[in-house]
Amino acid sequence: MTTKTFPVPADEQERLRSLADYGILDAPPLPDLPSVVELAAYVCGVPNAVVNIISSTHQHQMAAYGFQAGVCDREDSMCAVSIVEPDTVVVTDATLDPRFARNPFVTGEIDDVRFYASAQLRDRDGHVLGSLCVFDQQPHELTPQQREGLDKLARMVMDVMDLHRHGQLLEHALDKVQRTTRELQRSNASLQHFAGQVSHDLKNPLTGVLGFVAMLADTDAVMADPTAKRCIDRALSSATRMWRMIEDVLSHASLGGRPSFAPVDLGAIVHQVVDDVGAAISAVGATVDVGPLPMAYGDATQLRVLVQNMVSNSLKFRDRGRECHIAVTGTETPDGWTIAITDNGIGIAAEDRPRVLEMFTRLRTDIEGSGIGLATCQRIVEAHDAGLVIDETPGGGTTMRITLPRPGLPALPPPSR
Repeated sequence: MTTKTFPVPADEQERLRSLADYGILDAPPLPDLPSVVELAAYVCGVPNAVVNIISSTHQHQMAAYGFQAGVCDREDSMCAVSIVEPDTVVVTDATLDPRFARNPFVTGEIDDVRFYASAQLRDRDGHVLGSLCVFDQQPHELTPQQREGLDKLARMVMDVMDLHRHGQLLEHALDKVQRTTRELQRSNASLQHFAGQVSHDLKNPLTGVLGFVAMLADTDAVMADPTAKRCIDRALSSATRMWRMIEDVLSHASLGGRPSFAPVDLGAIVHQVVDDVGAAISAVGATVDVGPLPMAYGDATQLRVLVQNMVSNSLKFRDRGRECHIAVTGTETPDGWTIAITDNGIGIAAEDRPRVLEMFTRLRTDIEGSGIGLATCQRIVEAHDAGLVIDETPGGGTTMRITLPRPGLPALPPPSR
């Protein structure tokens, strides 16, 4: 028994991977191909035309004109020979061509092909996936114009296949988006439940704290001691703001994490932050100067978290060799508002400034921290479509500039350094 063989291109593995990416062998027939093969038969003046795709073991007739499309073994395929040729194959009489004379499509075992022409189907990387083939049971010739037309139609077949491939990619992308959307909805529901539970768990003890502080504020001893009265009033004010922040966080989570924009008094926010971190400021002997700050537009809760993180960072990364000084200033422009937080601490090297905004980044492992604070600030800045620039303070230290755009305007470009 004679073993049948077929030529194999040098790029066979890459060719088969490309063919698999198109996903056409197991897909429904491509609707545009029948018109292309009919046009190929007409252009070449022959009764038969077919789009043949060559897999690892078979020839798959994807669309045919003049006969019923089918599948045959690759070793019996004439196009399996054509795909290794350097260019379009045109054979006037296949019985006289040594490449095809013993092929079953020529000998009568399967068919009695005489004229045969095959234009290769090449992908963008040059891999030949198959051919657009025309044939006749009578000897035939092609004019140069007919051969050119066959080549153009072969490229049209590849355009149809590319369109199918892009459609598949789009379907996969849409499916991924839908699955991601469902997962986000599930995560948001879990976040809302978690935020509600945490809010409830935090408010219960905080209610007790507020009640006891309020009771303490009304005692004769506290009323008679100005220092104690001032401390109790500040504790009551901070605890009340904490209560409101818990409520704001719960509302924020219930909105799916979207900021709630409204007019914001930046001066009031900064003074609240200074009060809340007053113990830490006093502990390190720092001074915080707050200049005039404008009314802006944003999410008050998120902006308070942003300012508090930055002021806390200035305290944490202070220069132990000199008194810590922090200044908070603001300006208003026709396009928006800029708030600057300046310190005279250890500073951030220019090459490290983009990296400190990434989650869990810690430049100094000897200083306590989680690497979350500035990453949180970056997320708040992005949620406000704002700009954040990290500069060096003249004389040493760090200056953070946040630029909030006015509603309806794009984010401002970073201030010049």
